[in-house]
Amino acid sequence: MKKNYKVRITNYKVKANLVFLLCNLYFVICSFSQDIHFTQFFTTPLILNPAHTGYFNGNYRIGFNFKAQWPFAINNKIYTYHTESPYVDLSFGEKKLKVGWFGLGFHFLNDAAGDGSLQYQRFGGSFAYHQAFDKHHKYILSAGAGLSYVIRSVDFSKFYFNNQWVEDMGFNTSLSSSEPVQRESFQMLDVSAGLHFGGQIHEQVKLDLGISMLHINRPKHTFFNNDERLGFRYQADAGVQYKIDEQMSLQFNAYYGYEKAASEIVVGTLFSYSSKNKFTSNPQHSFYIGAYYRAKDALAPTVGYGFKSMRFLLNYDITLSKLVTASRANGGPELSIVYVGSWERQFNRKVYCPKF
Repeated sequence: MKKNYKVRITNYKVKANLVFLLCNLYFVICSFSQDIHFTQFFTTPLILNPAHTGYFNGNYRIGFNFKAQWPFAINNKIYTYHTESPYVDLSFGEKKLKVGWFGLGFHFLNDAAGDGSLQYQRFGGSFAYHQAFDKHHKYILSAGAGLSYVIRSVDFSKFYFNNQWVEDMGFNTSLSSSEPVQRESFQMLDVSAGLHFGGQIHEQVKLDLGISMLHINRPKHTFFNNDERLGFRYQADAGVQYKIDEQMSLQFNAYYGYEKAASEIVVGTLFSYSSKNKFTSNPQHSFYIGAYYRAKDALAPTVGYGFKSMRFLLNYDITLSKLVTASRANGGPELSIVYVGSWERQFNRKVYCPKF
């Protein structure tokens, strides 16, 4: 009898910890509205800053990002917390404008979290204008705006609540939770805007600085019958690329986000080596290695491979926060794929590239 009692107490503790973890993750995710949480933030240009739309050398860009968090953290499920985001953007108008061009992009973001299937789906579009200050396009100022349609949903029947606890039995989800839930889904429109500056400050050094603001219209954001609204989300990103020579370069990236007293900082570096191509100025193969760090949360070793105009980057978040116990020390893999193409053999180069 004592043994069975201890087993029940142990099961209760496990489930209580699970409920605690779910509730914490739920409120953390809600506080950020499940906004961008990619370690490779620099590979999600349209989500990060609408001013990045169309800022690349080429005519079109296609990308895809995938992130899985805390695999096996709950009930041995490998796919409990995951995020997917494909995007495409176009760059056009440089032939007529000469010292500027336009960018138009579309993206989709899907995020699912926990056993309650807390889901965030975003369909977004963005537009940007890029103005060069010299004929070589060494210095470029960009401005962009975005509009997204967002669907939020959750299945409250899959959560555990105190009123559903039955002594000596455990949780009985068929019992009423007595929670004041008015809806399990809602929709909203979200407006964003941003600025970006790119400058070739030295033949070997390129600088990129961006600032953006999300939730400009402060959309209503709640599953309950109240007037809870998203706070303004401020974001800043910076990148410095140092070309060591024709084949090797170092890339430094930093990100800062702030919303309703919650903040996020990500910094890191990426080293790349590119093989020479005898027939064109573009490299045939590229290899990447580096690491990124999210303050008080995770360290992410990163590797990658590029072939011609396509690049793959893969990192794994090693959890360093207090969630290391609840998540069973599992962080999560993250993959980005991007392809930049042109429908013309010879296109006007938009962003200045140094020659050694």
